[in-house]
Amino acid sequence: MIGIYEVYIDVFLVQNILMDLQLLILTMLLLKEKIVFLRLLAASLAGGVGAVMILLSGTGFGVAYIMFVLALDAVMLLICVRHPAKGGLTFRKLVMGIIYFHGMVFAYGKLMECAGRLVGERMAQFIVTGTIAGIVIFMLACRRLAESRPIYIVTLSEAGENVVCRALFDTGNLLTDPVSGKPVSVVEETDTMKRWLEQYPQKYKIIPYQSVGEEHGVLEGIVVDELVIQKEEEQVVKRGAVVAFYKGKLSKNGDFQMILNHSLIT
Repeated sequence: MIGIYEVYIDVFLVQNILMDLQLLILTMLLLKEKIVFLRLLAASLAGGVGAVMILLSGTGFGVAYIMFVLALDAVMLLICVRHPAKGGLTFRKLVMGIIYFHGMVFAYGKLMECAGRLVGERMAQFIVTGTIAGIVIFMLACRRLAESRPIYIVTLSEAGENVVCRALFDTGNLLTDPVSGKPVSVVEETDTMKRWLEQYPQKYKIIPYQSVGEEHGVLEGIVVDELVIQKEEEQVVKRGAVVAFYKGKLSKNGDFQMILNHSLIT
């Protein structure tokens, strides 16, 4: 027995646009890409129109269908990302984006199927849409919280020797070297850094500071050859950066071992 299904193109188009919009937001969050609403909307429209064209083409579910769908996914992701040709979207990230997107499309379909059997198709649409919207809001809130205390991987280099640590970007760190006027970052002192002080006395620095509970104090420091901050898609390289050594722990739970000066990134 052959089933006959009646499809309303306008309803099909709107449903695909709304689904693509929600799932593209989640995909951008998973890829750690900046969310630009107008680009998401344009990509969703392209996805909806593309889905209608694939439906009307009558290609079935063979190889041609799979190729059309993958190409449409790639187009949507390229629309979402700003300046993809300048390294904003690498081939690997594009492939991961397609995998994320299709995984969520599959999950979306299964949720719709289960909810439709329980509460009916129309009510299922509201429930699934609300569930995905809640997930999006939760992930956006988590990202906002994480970005409020950004932590970067930082490499300090001196004469070919490297020290790698996790660094907190702190807008409250306003330390400067009184001689050169350069911004000063603070790092937990290690044996390697102690040796640097002994081996390169010409780079030695004394950094005065003020803190709550202690009006005045000084920190020993050094001018390193390079300070490299690893961001998500780029590196910030500072040559001749000044770092002050802190004898103790900067973080109670060990989340970071360094506090970056506010002017190194902003």
